[in-house]
Amino acid sequence: NSSMSLQSTANTALTAPTTGDIVIMIDDAAGTAVLNTDIKAYISRDGGTGWDQVTLVDQGTWGTTNKKILSAHDTTFSNSASGTDLRYKITTHNQSGSKETRIHATSLAWA
Repeated sequence: NSSMSLQSTANTALTAPTTGDIVIMIDDAAGTAVLNTDIKAYISRDGGTGWDQVTLVDQGTWGTTNKKILSAHDTTFSNSASGTDLRYKITTHNQSGSKETRIHATSLAWA
């Protein structure tokens, strides 16, 4: 129940993308994570040298009501230099015994 930072390995695009999408499946095991405060997501196209924070949106539940699908679509790359090494980073904040956010799956896409 401590805050964490998860970063993907490299995903290579054929050409430098201009936008990115991310989908995350989470489980509010205790409490409720406030999107873009207690859980944040970032995308990069330059191997993680520069990161663009995305705005996560709740897309509904999977399984039980405390399991949520979060997404961000068509985020323009502006803080990462042009490149083809795509990565995502997910961070959780304010985790404690009364707030525990679990990450189950993540998908990264680009155009």
